Amino acid sequence: MEGAEHETVVAMLRAHPEHLGPLVALRHPGLRVPTGLVPDDSVLRAVDSEAVRPDAVFVAPGTGPWVVLEVQRARDPDKAWRWPLAVSLLLDQRRVVGDLVVLTTQRDVAAWAQVVVRHRGPLGSVLSLSPLVVQLTPEIARRLLDSARPELAFYAAWAVKGDESPEARAVVETSLALARMLPPTLREAQLRAILNTLSDAMVASLKESTVNLEDLPESPAVRAWRLELEARGEARGEARGEARGEAKAIIAVLAARGVPISDAQSAQVLACQDHARLAGWLRQVATVPSAEELLAGPEVS
Repeated sequence: MEGAEHETVVAMLRAHPEHLGPLVALRHPGLRVPTGLVPDDSVLRAVDSEAVRPDAVFVAPGTGPWVVLEVQRARDPDKAWRWPLAVSLLLDQRRVVGDLVVLTTQRDVAAWAQVVVRHRGPLGSVLSLSPLVVQLTPEIARRLLDSARPELAFYAAWAVKGDESPEARAVVETSLALARMLPPTLREAQLRAILNTLSDAMVASLKESTVNLEDLPESPAVRAWRLELEARGEARGEARGEARGEAKAIIAVLAARGVPISDAQSAQVLACQDHARLAGWLRQVATVPSAEELLAGPEVS
């Protein structure tokens, strides 16, 4: 049975098929996912008693292109038979060749997916299927941290979910900061999705970081964190806590991008209580070439 992490990634892509194109392009420059794809019933039936259930199926209106999406966290020998069946059923139904896209964060799973469908009959007949494999690496994760596309930051956090290094933590903090740039109607869902992909250890490591507890979903790890902070009396005033969270997010983005920032510059950012100025810095921090340029301008209040 798949867990919350897998279901969260699948749900995000089902809700936003337009995210698939940028993810593919980052890993496979020059390839373009067909536009206008919409979610379709992902239960594909060969006969009444036999059903194939890929994670998601996207189709163009009418008989246009289609994409079968599999979010693959581990090797699964059954996919050697299920993937060809799913593709064959769609080919028969729509009479046009589409694509099987495998999305993973694991190098070994990416290599396995390329070759798992290789079957040879006793007389030499060959059946093979080469999916388009999109492996989200830490390098890809950093490229997904773009203030122009804050909705893609979720996939950056997922890409480093198994890593508890300072670099991975910076990616997660940046993802959470970018999620706050989304419209209110999308912000809560994005924060919830990011946190659902993280390990309890990563959530614990964020206790003193940028996350505003009021924005978090009540997963068991997050609930325990909130109760612990309340019991210790560490709740801060809402306005001051939000400003400091934004300031830490700015510093985290610079660190994740490898942009140097001095202790004095960090202190200047952390001392800022001007929410308008902090919001301006957040909009620029993913692309600005230096900390000096980011901080240039009128003095903060």
